[in-house]
Formats: sequence, C-alpha cells, structure tokens
Amino acid sequence: MEAFKSPTRPTSQTTASLSNYVDYTPRRIQASSIDRNAIKEVPSNVNYAKQRRSNFYHQIALEADENFDEKSDYMDSPAVRRLFSINEQVANVEEDSPFHALNQSRPSLPSFPQRSNWTISDFAVGHNLGMGRFGSVYLAKEKRSGQLVALKILKKQELEEAEVVPFLKREIEIQGHLNHPNITRLYGYFHNQDNVYLVLEYAGDSDLYTCLETFKRFSEAETVNYILEIADALDYMHRLGVFHRDIKLENILISKEGGLKIADFGWAVYDPKPRRTTFCGTLDYLPPEMIKRETHNESVDAWALGILCYELLVGRPPFETDKVASKDLEKAYRRIVEAPLEFPIDISVHAQNFISKLLQKDPSLRMKMSDIESDPWVKSFHMMNV
Repeated sequence: MEAFKSPTRPTSQTTASLSNYVDYTPRRIQASSIDRNAIKEVPSNVNYAKQRRSNFYHQIALEADENFDEKSDYMDSPAVRRLFSINEQVANVEEDSPFHALNQSRPSLPSFPQRSNWTISDFAVGHNLGMGRFGSVYLAKEKRSGQLVALKILKKQELEEAEVVPFLKREIEIQGHLNHPNITRLYGYFHNQDNVYLVLEYAGDSDLYTCLETFKRFSEAETVNYILEIADALDYMHRLGVFHRDIKLENILISKEGGLKIADFGWAVYDPKPRRTTFCGTLDYLPPEMIKRETHNESVDAWALGILCYELLVGRPPFETDKVASKDLEKAYRRIVEAPLEFPIDISVHAQNFISKLLQKDPSLRMKMSDIESDPWVKSFHMMNV
C-alpha cells in the first residue's frame, strides 16, 4: 500500500464510506461544451470525479497557453502531460514501433520478474486514449521491446482524497491474474512520488460507445457477435469468482479488426461467496439490487450485459436519464427498480426475449453467462457464422 501513498498529503485515518461510488458524470464529456463559469458547481464527491477531472485538466491547458486550440485534446497539452511526468511532446510511437497493437502476430510483452523496476523513462508516451474517474490512459511504447502498451496513470493524491486506494490495489491483483483473449492484460505497474502507472495491453483506440455514436445502432447479427465475446470473458471471470461491476459500452474496447476486450477493472471484486454491498458502477447500468441496497453477486454483470445489448440494438439504454439532480436520480432509481422493460417495434421478439432473460429484477432469475450461447436468438445468428 505504501506505493500508492502521496507524499504531499497525510493518509486519512478514517475509513472510507463505501456506500455510493456510482458515476453520475455525463457519459461523454465534450471539452468544447464545458461551461467555464460552471466548473465550481460540479459536486466535490466521488460520483462526479470524471467531470471534475475533465474540467480541471482543461483549465490547466487553457491557463498554460492562451492560444490553446480547443479542437485539440487538452490531455495532450504540455502543461497537463508534465503533471503526469511524461514527455511533454506527443511521441509518434506507432510509426516507430515494429510491433503494432493491431498486428495479431505480434509477440507478447516480455515479463519482468521485478515489475517495479520499470520507470517512466522506460516508455515513450504517445497520444491520450481516454480518461476515467481516476485514471488517464495514454498510448506508449516500451523502449526495450518496442511493444505498444496502454499506460494508465493515476495521481496518488486524487486516489487518497477519494479514499479508493484499496480499489486500485484490488484492480491490480485481479487483472494481473486474468488471461483471456477478450480481457485486456495487465503486465505490471510502477510508481513515482506523485503517480501510479499501470502497464496494460493496448487493444486499439476505440470502444463500443464511440462506435455506437458513429453508427447509431447495430444490427442483431452484429450485436450477437459482440455479446458472445463479452459473455465468454464474463463466464471465464465468474468461474474464477471474479465479477466486474462496471460493464458498459465505454469499457469494451474494439480493434479495427472488430475484436473486443473488456477493460477497466477498478470496481472488480474477487468473491467466491459473494455478499457485496458497495454501491458502484455507472447510473445507466445499475441493477435493482444495488439501488435497494441489497447484497449482490456476479449477476450484476448479467444485468449490465442486458443493458449493453439493449443499447447496441436501440441506440440508448432502457432506463436512461439525462439529468443528475437529486430528484432526477430518485426518478431514475425508481425506473430501474419498478418500470417495465419496453422495446421499439423493430426489435425482434427473439431479441426481446434474450434481453428480458438478463434484465430480470430478481437477480436469481437472470440468465447465466454459460447459457448465453445456447439461447435461441444467439444460436440463430451464431450458426450462420460457423
């Protein structure tokens, strides 16, 4: 745990309240649409961490360069990159790398017995890939091997202030032991005075949410192919006693070849006899049992997969809310717990039946990941591709 402590802030002697770690931030933050006058109005709690971080780093970029181009990625401004102790100018790592991440024949990253021996000087850091509640991810090249990786950078002070250091420790322990073709690999981690760096498999620049924004909706055949890959990875995890707890389109990476990888294990937990009560995840994907503050198990991933399937086919989640005021959150909670599941008329009956098996209010009635491949709707498309 010492590796994750910030020297600039004493460790809190209080125990963090794990009652509510749900992300209420709008699912896509457009820098150009941020109201500079409203930055201070963003709530200070962990639920809005991503929005608050986005506002903060955008402001850093603006203050450092009055000529900052609003169309460029503020996370790649020299001022922001300095905060992460990475090279100030974006390195063109893909052009120089002999092993491009999308080349399926590339060798695996060599394993290092002393993983803590890595330092930031061992990596040439390219462009920003994305930002989450606590981490910022950059494309990077491990200089000795030439391997492209995704470098997830977390600031120690932010982790301590949000009291989520135990979650990071668990994320490293869990993801470091998972080995499945549809799960991003964690190769190791290292740290310096201010930051913790996770060295992850680079699976491409896009995710299913970005693709959905482009294409608006996916066909049933395309959706089945995606569901099969995700379900296979989840089944593997569940058999090991691991559940993800934050399955959503943004956390499903997609390569140019169309292969999927589950990412971001920040809320994942290992619990063979699950009795979890932590209220965590993303608002649109919350299962009823979490909202009712009941214990939950791996079936929360089944619910999330049902939401994801619905969103791919329809273009929006079934219980979506655009507002995050307290009264609107209560309405959203009630819809998730009480509202019937409704479908547009162009969604086939078989697809509706499949999603309904996952979106059962009673978690004990939800379809298991191991049963998905034998579902009639899935089989009807899967057999066509065999």
